[in-house]
Parts: sequence; C-alpha cells; structure tokens
Amino acid sequence: MNSESCAYIDESMRVGAGLYVLAAAVVPNHQASTYRAALRALLLPKQPRLHWRDERPKRRLEIVYALAELSLDVVAVVGTDMPSTKQKRARRKCMDRFYWRLAQRRVPHVIMEGRGQAGNKEDLDMVNALRAQNMLPDEMRVEWVDPLCDELLWLSDILAGVIAAAATGETALLGLLEEGVIVDRLRCD
Repeated sequence: MNSESCAYIDESMRVGAGLYVLAAAVVPNHQASTYRAALRALLLPKQPRLHWRDERPKRRLEIVYALAELSLDVVAVVGTDMPSTKQKRARRKCMDRFYWRLAQRRVPHVIMEGRGQAGNKEDLDMVNALRAQNMLPDEMRVEWVDPLCDELLWLSDILAGVIAAAATGETALLGLLEEGVIVDRLRCD
C-alpha cells in the first residue's frame, strides 16, 4: 500500500441536474502541511473555512488559480441521471465505485467530511459491507472529520464543486486543474 498519502473526501449534489459527485484530493503526507497553509492563506477575514457554495464566481476563480499551483492528485466519481427521490441510492453507487478506485490506487487512509452521527453510521455500514465483500482492503483506514478540524476537507469540497460545475457544462475552472484529475462517470437511474 501507498502508506505515504491520505484521501480527503467530500461530496456535491445537484438534485435539479440529477448529479451526485464524490471528490478526493489524494495528498502525500509530506505535503499535507503545505497544502493546509495554502488553503488557510485563501481565507478572508473572519471566514472560518472555505466552502464552495458560499463563494462568489470571482472568488471561486481566485481559489482555483491558487489550487492550480499545487500538484493535485484528484479522484472523483460523478453519478448522473440521479432521480431526486433516489439520492441515497446514488450515494451508495458512487461510494462503491469510489472506494474501489481508492483501493486500486492502494490509498491507505481515507478522511471523509463528517455528515453527523446518522450519516457517518450509514457510511460506516457501507464501508463494512464493502470489506465483507472483499472489495475494500482491511488495511484501509476510514474516518469522518468535521471540516473545521482539517483544512484538507476544504480542498475536496472545492474539487467536488468544480467537478459538479463541469458536469453541468461549466468547464472553465476544471480546465485549470485538468492535469492530475481522474473522473469516473456512472449512471444512477
């Protein structure tokens, strides 16, 4: 396994467009503090964290330009054709593909943005089901963290937003990050 990196994961959902996106920044451990400092440097005064949906278009461009300076390794799954009544099903399908992709890359440690006690339990049940099916290595450690506790979750939030925007036709920002971005697409109907 690649014991030198960690995947930081967040999601974006565009119900009206039928999209569910999971995005991970796979960060080498030796670069984590540099990435965190770069993200903190992007904060505005009194802003507790970067959050894609709260940023205006001009600011989004500024953030993506700053991230383009980093050597990003991004893995994403875009679920399309998601019925608005089947969001949980879309999440499960995307997570299944997503964890398979991370297992193929031998990512040893995964940190997901926490979704509250009930949401984290759903995710843990899915992880345990994948382990039981031998689709996820026992050595892969998965944990859930509040985004206020780790800036690298801001990075995956931004990436999920950029990839979701690209999936709806707004491709300019993703074009700035294109190198090092792997996107799997699957239907969630």
